[in-house]
Amino acid sequence: MTPWQKVYERFGLTGRQLAIAIGRDRSKITRALKSETGLISGKDQVLLLDAAKRLNVALTPADLLPDND
Repeated sequence: MTPWQKVYERFGLTGRQLAIAIGRDRSKITRALKSETGLISGKDQVLLLDAAKRLNVALTPADLLPDND
C-alpha cells in the first residue's frame, strides 16, 4: 500500500472530499492514488497533517512514508 493509499484510507473520505480538505485539486488525489509509488510531497504532508488535526483523524508520520518491505 502506498503512502497516499494509507492516508486516503485513514481519512475515509471520497477523493473529492479529501481534495477539498487539503485545498488541492481532485485530479491530484486521483493521480496520487493510482501512482505506483504514491509518495507524498512535503507540502502535501503538511496539508494532510493539518487536515487530520481539524477532522480528528488519527494520522501518524509512518502513514506518510512508504513501507520498508
